[in-house]
Amino acid sequence: MNKTEKYDVRHLDAKIDKSRIRTKDEKALQVIESVFDEQTALLIVSLMNKGIIKEISHVVSTGKEANVYHAYGENGKELAIKIYRTTTNIFKQNWRYLEGDPRFKRYKKGTYSFIYLWAKKEFKNLQRMSSIKIAVPSPIIVRKNVLVMDFIGKKREAAPLLKDVKIRSKRKGKIYSKMVDYISRLYNEGKMVHADLSEYNILYYNKEPVIIDVSQAVLLDHPNAYFFLYRDISNINRFFGSIGVDVLENDELFEHVTGFKPDPKIKIEL
Repeated sequence: MNKTEKYDVRHLDAKIDKSRIRTKDEKALQVIESVFDEQTALLIVSLMNKGIIKEISHVVSTGKEANVYHAYGENGKELAIKIYRTTTNIFKQNWRYLEGDPRFKRYKKGTYSFIYLWAKKEFKNLQRMSSIKIAVPSPIIVRKNVLVMDFIGKKREAAPLLKDVKIRSKRKGKIYSKMVDYISRLYNEGKMVHADLSEYNILYYNKEPVIIDVSQAVLLDHPNAYFFLYRDISNINRFFGSIGVDVLENDELFEHVTGFKPDPKIKIEL
């Protein structure tokens, strides 16, 4: 194989073909083909040539912003590859999560630039959360719109979302306490707010919660940080209250986390 052929997008067929991308139906296959544009395919091939990715096996989830794939890395390590769509307009709604973030003051206007920045933001947020012992997928590498991280699950089976799990009564309170601890630790040690926390972006693995989808997480100096925090608290209390957990009042939990009572203004939009 010559150097040119090595990075030719057509070589992707030798790495990822339809027999190795396992899908449940034709629609899922169409999703894969629509996401793997030429540039993304070249990025994946580059990561394969570097040995970071050995094989992509199947689709884990599909969404408006990104698709997630199960893959294998070195020594059979299970990986998750998140590929952000470069053809979606949904990112126009997400500018407010970047405003006021000193880590991303300099960015070029345009859809591609924003998406690459969005992927980088999730990578950095995962790093920050991991550093303070919050259970999240450990990030491995990010290249433009491709993010590689640890797979949460085992034997190709992804851990279920918290909303889909029937938790034993004795564990419900413990999981709630763990989430309260994570919210508090993220605020006080990470100086950050998740900003979209709910049962829809928490996995349940080995009887413990694992937080996912953290691209929108903001630092405390973001102009809407406390509104986002109160919304996160409201969502977590709503869910755990609905499954029979004796939760704290929203205002009480907010004060527990921050040390002061919430401004009534941040509750107007809820």
